[in-house]
Amino acid sequence: MEYPNYYFDGYNNAPQQEPKPPKRGIGGYVVTAIIFTIVGALLATIFMPAVLASYMPSADNGTNNNAPDPTPFFDGLIPQLPSATPEPGKTAEPEDSNSAPAMTPIPPSGTMPKLDGVAPEITNPGNPLLDIVDSVSEGVVGIINYGYSEKYTRELEFGSGSGFVISSEGYIITNAHVVEDASKLGVMFVDGEEAEAQLVGYDKTFDVAVLKVKKTGLKPLKLGDSEAVRVGEFVITIGDPTGRELSGTTTFGIVSATARSVNIDGVTNVYIQTDAAVNPGNSGGPLINMSGEVIGIVSAKTVTASYDNYGNAISAEGLGFALPIDQAMKVAEQLINEGRVLRPGIGVSVTTWGEMYATTYGTPEGILVASVIKDGPGHKAGLEPNDIIVEIEGQSGMTQDEFVALIRGKMVGDSIEIKYWRSGKYYTTTLVLADLNSLGDENVGGEADYNFFGE
Repeated sequence: MEYPNYYFDGYNNAPQQEPKPPKRGIGGYVVTAIIFTIVGALLATIFMPAVLASYMPSADNGTNNNAPDPTPFFDGLIPQLPSATPEPGKTAEPEDSNSAPAMTPIPPSGTMPKLDGVAPEITNPGNPLLDIVDSVSEGVVGIINYGYSEKYTRELEFGSGSGFVISSEGYIITNAHVVEDASKLGVMFVDGEEAEAQLVGYDKTFDVAVLKVKKTGLKPLKLGDSEAVRVGEFVITIGDPTGRELSGTTTFGIVSATARSVNIDGVTNVYIQTDAAVNPGNSGGPLINMSGEVIGIVSAKTVTASYDNYGNAISAEGLGFALPIDQAMKVAEQLINEGRVLRPGIGVSVTTWGEMYATTYGTPEGILVASVIKDGPGHKAGLEPNDIIVEIEGQSGMTQDEFVALIRGKMVGDSIEIKYWRSGKYYTTTLVLADLNSLGDENVGGEADYNFFGE
């Protein structure tokens, strides 16, 4: 879907400055997530929660230039890694949308379908692209996310992305951010026909979703081996970079890295990096090798390489990311067989709050709560933005990475006790871990603004 602000902002490359108390307001915060359309996959400018920006002026008014640079951690994911962001798609949110509930996934089948894609026959080894594109294009689809409009009392197109057929039994794979919050889903085929799709399930952490359509004659793509991918291999992407207007667009490039750890909206996963052009609407589409096999799901791109001495963004080109197909299919299999993937989370965005910031702002060291998801475990336990967690299960001095590891090592339903500081006083509370995929994306209380004493 089109996620407008879903790009890597390059915080780690920002000029290092001594932190100063920011101006009132949150002008310096922007949505940071690296969803590849998020590159072709990120195409939805709709659902991702905003996270802390830092050092850099905001796209809105340029305030808060010198705020500290905490890397956001969302619901238990690792920070301090290169970030990227889902690429915006061409979405136009309908007025008064989302008054109808999002669609309910169909019951799990309990049985994996046949993954019966066939690799194309290459007749011209000198330029296999012609045969590959001719063969696989029918299996690449556009995904339309519809939201309910109270004003028009019907579903209107809310966002769009890409996807591809993995089984002739009607199963299609795409990114979770492409289908999230939809009240209805449509699949657009290469011949222009649109079919309504059923949601099998999605996993927000790994950003994978599975759909199913009732249609005969589907042409599934052959799934390759992402573990065998090597740097320098030629690859192509096929998708709908701006929605229906440019559907079926093919781009060409190489594999730039095979296992790049990237933080997308606070969630860290390992991606295949490519310089093949990806744009809003490509999210969820296939990354294909020169044998015509899918080796990844296009999911995000980096749009900012770094910042100059004046805080102006320096644009980046050729930095796209795709989820390895081997890992994606492990998630897809759970969604098909069981209907869900349980991921423990606490519904807050946090970052390490070290000695420099603690001294500058007159606070204890710990883990800063940057934002809180409405009705999530953190919200129910009473946490608010600007709180500083100083102990987790009796342990102090924990970093964000260690906190993330602790959360990931728990089970949904487990409890953790924390001690936190707020406005000069200490409190304790208990968090009951929930499933990340069941949490919403609406923040409560805004975002941390470093106004720790309410002045």
